[in-house]
Amino acid sequence: MLTTSHSYRDYVFFIRYQAADPAYVVEFPDIPEIITSADTLGAAFGNACEALDLHLESLQKLNLPEPRRRHRFVVEAA
Repeated sequence: MLTTSHSYRDYVFFIRYQAADPAYVVEFPDIPEIITSADTLGAAFGNACEALDLHLESLQKLNLPEPRRRHRFVVEAA
């Protein structure tokens, strides 16, 4: 299994590749309610961003706070 780390709107998410259907599964460690997947890496990234946007928009309409960001995306250069 291969995992890539990404960040969108300051929320970290992981895209995991598995040799199964669907091939790419997305996980937001700070928002476990978001579940999405895709057949390609690019589609998985797009689905992740869309799912997060919709989730945050729903919370805003319900006057609920955004989930706390507990994970950070860190890039180190040598």
